[in-house]
Amino acid sequence: MTRILIADDHQLVAEGIARLLDSSHDLHVEAIAGSINEAVELSARLQPDVVLLDVGLPDGDGIDAIPRLQKACPRLRIIIFTMYAEAAVVHRALAARANGFLLKTASAAELTQAISSVMEGETYLCNESQGLLDNCREAPPMLTQRERDILRLLVAGLSHKEIADRLCLGFETVHSYTKYIRQKMGCANTASLVRKAISQHLV
Repeated sequence: MTRILIADDHQLVAEGIARLLDSSHDLHVEAIAGSINEAVELSARLQPDVVLLDVGLPDGDGIDAIPRLQKACPRLRIIIFTMYAEAAVVHRALAARANGFLLKTASAAELTQAISSVMEGETYLCNESQGLLDNCREAPPMLTQRERDILRLLVAGLSHKEIADRLCLGFETVHSYTKYIRQKMGCANTASLVRKAISQHLV
């Protein structure tokens, strides 16, 4: 029996995945975590075999949390399970030593195959993510106009509060946008984001 932890703050999505996996005779979802801190605590306490880890969680970036999860449960296999179809996100996940990468558009059969593969010691990449890597060649990320506006102001040196005031947005909204931009561009922090934006002439 493969014991699974789901780390996803979209409760309905997580519950649906749990029901799907529990319908298999050799898979069992031990718990659902809605945040990184909860995922780390549950990993330490339950010692699951596999975690399906979302990237965008309320208290941080799931990929950045991989070392914490591995420390809490050294034998844990980590599958990044996300909606972010960006080559930079796949690169970050692999660099952080994730065992697999799967988009949320995957079929039930592919989800169970991913779990089976990582349990056998393999690294699993869904077809879409492998295609992203094959076609990447450092292609510039696709940013929305709002994301480009925020990126331009970040490069100009404005703080999140100053950007919020300039664009008439909430502080948390700007914070969330910045996080999504970093994920798309494969950057761990704002400083590296600014450097990459300048080097790729995105602003």
